[in-house]
Amino acid sequence: MGDLIAATTHHNNRQPDQQSLPFDASTKSVKSLIAGLAHRPAVAILLFGVTSIDACALDPSGTAQINVSGTLRVIDELRELGITPVYVSSDAVFDGNKSWNREDDPARPLLTYGRQKLEVERHLAALPPPWLVLRLPKLVAEDCDSRCMLTGWMRALESDGELLCATDQYFTPAAVTDVARAIEALIAKRAQGLFHLGGAQRLSRRDLLALVVQEYGRHKPVRARIVDCLLKDLKFAEARPRDTSLRSDRAVSFLGMRFRSMTTVVKSAVGACVSTSAQQG
Repeated sequence: MGDLIAATTHHNNRQPDQQSLPFDASTKSVKSLIAGLAHRPAVAILLFGVTSIDACALDPSGTAQINVSGTLRVIDELRELGITPVYVSSDAVFDGNKSWNREDDPARPLLTYGRQKLEVERHLAALPPPWLVLRLPKLVAEDCDSRCMLTGWMRALESDGELLCATDQYFTPAAVTDVARAIEALIAKRAQGLFHLGGAQRLSRRDLLALVVQEYGRHKPVRARIVDCLLKDLKFAEARPRDTSLRSDRAVSFLGMRFRSMTTVVKSAVGACVSTSAQQG
């Protein structure tokens, strides 16, 4: 997607190897942001927001200042400037009572975070095109990324102790690189409306951990003891939905592409983390 990017922005989490523009969605105007660019972008991908589910539950009004009010203001400014908004939403808009959710299935979020996402989706749905909404699943990285669940698990497997994992939470995880490729293709094809970008497999959290343990065990001994539990046994600020699996037939048909299996993605992720660990000593 690099060739298509006119600019990127940051607020608190600027990456040291990237050049980006500072942007506070609660105060700064889009017009002032793009004033210094050589060319006005045709599309803006909205990735900013408070994404911690517990943070949203504990401070719904505070996080809504960014996740809802700030986002709606940015969307409206973009449209006034003739820039198409591409809003990145979440599988958290579903209540977890149904498998393989489609774009036209009712969204009834349990989570504050999901309700905030749905409020923005509905704002866009009431507007004439062009706009694009993309619901993403749990994303996993193929490199050794401390923010990724797979990397966290591998670090836990290296040490003695217990690793709790829910057996009754289901999703359709996808590799970050696959999702980025799909977003680029949707934009290039001028897609409009709502698309799911879930992975090809519906897995439980425990199923995904099993893939990691199996692949990790080919390289290093597994020291941690896996303890199965139920989602309700884990402490969260809000009860988590049990099944947010996404059916992504619309995107698959529109793009003619499929996401890779988690077996393939996990193999890459484990290999990258094992290699990084060896290099570090």
